This record gives sequence, C-alpha cells and structure tokens, in this order.
Amino acid sequence: MEIILKISTSKKLVILLFFLSTISSLIAQDTNGEDFYREDQFYFGSSYFIQTEQVTDFKQNGFSGNFQIGFIRDIPLNKTSTNALGIGLGFERNLFTSNIQALEVDGEIDYDIIVSRFLESKNKISYSSIAIPIEFRWRKSSVDVYRFWRIYSGLKIKKNFSLFSNPSYGKELKIKDIQEWTSSIYFNVGYNTWNISLEYDLNPLIKNQETLDGNTLNVGFFRLGLIFYLL
Repeated sequence: MEIILKISTSKKLVILLFFLSTISSLIAQDTNGEDFYREDQFYFGSSYFIQTEQVTDFKQNGFSGNFQIGFIRDIPLNKTSTNALGIGLGFERNLFTSNIQALEVDGEIDYDIIVSRFLESKNKISYSSIAIPIEFRWRKSSVDVYRFWRIYSGLKIKKNFSLFSNPSYGKELKIKDIQEWTSSIYFNVGYNTWNISLEYDLNPLIKNQETLDGNTLNVGFFRLGLIFYLL
C-alpha cells in the first residue's frame, strides 16, 4: 500500500511539472516584441526560523534555519517583460534546534518538551524538501539594464522527506510523522543580487501528534532571510 501511494505521489508531481511547462511554452509563443526578454535564474539563500504557533513550554535555542537552492523559469506576461510568472524547482535543507525531545518507545515515537536550559539546545531536528515555487514577478529591468528593483511573491509547494532527530541523549531517530506535502507563501524584495526573503508556513510540519503532556505539537515557522538570484 505504501509503495502504491509513493508511485501515485510521483505521478502527481510529474503531471504538475508537465502542466506548468506547457503553460510556459504557450505564453512564450504569444509574447513578442523588441523589449521581450527572460530572467531565467538560479537562486540560493538562507533563512532563520521563527516559531509561529504557541506550543506550551516550547523554546527555540541556537540556530534554526535552512539553505535553499534551485532554478526559476521566467514567463514574461507583457511586451516589456517587467511583469512575469516564475515557475521553479528547488531543494531545501532544514534544521531547527529546540527543546522538543523525540523518544522511541516500543517502536513508536513520543514527543516530550524538555524544560532545561542545559538540554534544550541539543535537540536538533532536520529534514529535506523538494520545493516548487510559483510566483508573480515585478521588476524595473529592461533588455540592457541588469541592476534593478524587484518584488517576487507567490506560493511554494513542498514535498517533505522524513525527519531526523538528534536528541540531547540517545541515538538518532528517523521520524515519519512529517507532513508529506506542505505549502507556504513568500515575499522576496530587493535590488540587484541582494534580496530580503519572507516566508510563512501554511501547514504544521508534524501531523496529528501531541506531547506527553497532551499538548498539540503544532510546529510551523515564519522564515526571515536572504535570497540571491544569478542569471
């Protein structure tokens, strides 16, 4: 059953990418003009995580953030290419440090909130994601102007892989309670290569879980960081 679900998920991803690629080709065929150009770009960046939902006694400690890298296909929407649709594919590596302690008991994963200044900074949870950003792009660029102001904002769909917990004591644990598919909204603004990135999770990271104290483990993040675009 698990294999069938994985195959089904892969098919959905392939269909989505094919659909987006088709839209890109159709728009490109209909857009002509002397000032027409594309801003196809590689991007990379890093963000700091800030917890958005209140979880009793939850504390972040130390660095919690991510590194992202990917490619954006630019689809101009007007003849001067100052407005465009961006569709991309990227990879994200995420890590957050907190006082959430994952424990394996009889083959099941339980979660505890450790109220201890000494232990809380050593509980690290990491995971990887494949991201599909879909964004509206506004910029002050032209065919021969390469330094310009930009505002890129949109929706990011993510395929998340298993969590790995490195607790303050004990062995590393692989956790399958992560939401397989999540989404976020984001807003990137800046000039030339340097851009501020703001991103807000629309879904909790861990699904349908509670701490040993009976509190819902609703972990989601607001991300603040920098993103760089390279042609």
